[in-house]
Amino acid sequence: MKKIVLLLSLILTVSIVKINAQTQTVCTNSINMKYDVNPSAGSTYYWSLKNGLGTITTISGRSDSILINYGSISGTDTLRVVEIGPTGCIGDTAKYRILVLPSLVATISGTDSICINSASIGKLRVTFTGNTGPWNMTYTDGVTPVTVNGITTSPYFFNSSVYSSVGIRTFTITSLTSANICAATIVGSATVRVFPKPGIITINTY
Repeated sequence: MKKIVLLLSLILTVSIVKINAQTQTVCTNSINMKYDVNPSAGSTYYWSLKNGLGTITTISGRSDSILINYGSISGTDTLRVVEIGPTGCIGDTAKYRILVLPSLVATISGTDSICINSASIGKLRVTFTGNTGPWNMTYTDGVTPVTVNGITTSPYFFNSSVYSSVGIRTFTITSLTSANICAATIVGSATVRVFPKPGIITINTY
């Protein structure tokens, strides 16, 4: 039996970059990731994922080109493809290792009520899920951005500034990164309500 050597020419549709490496890194919930082989006339190709971390669909009924939609589970998988030639002979299985990384989710939460000329201490937090740190983030109260790098604990508690005016301050995250290549998802907000002091007391004498 003549062995047919398959040369995988994989295409990552998100970045439209052709790659020939032996391992690909993708993120959970990535969709329409395209893979194909250089087809031989009359051959049919059969694809599978060893650990089932994604769903395979063919493109326009062609067996030499597929799309994979990855789910929410991270881990390592192996994409396999087998060629059956026009004579019915089966070629060797070509394999391609895929590392599915978890996406980062940061949830900011917390409420506090303080008096004017004071700060919120230990009531505001950010919870990180999906991958390990360190994480880098920038948050703001709507006026002043604060950048914190190298966060290694979750939840991460932070304090507000000292406020010299009354009102409601709403905290949101404006930037979030980690060593993971996957895009981050930011959820929620935190609030601090600043109350005025009582009015000046007048002491009456009689």
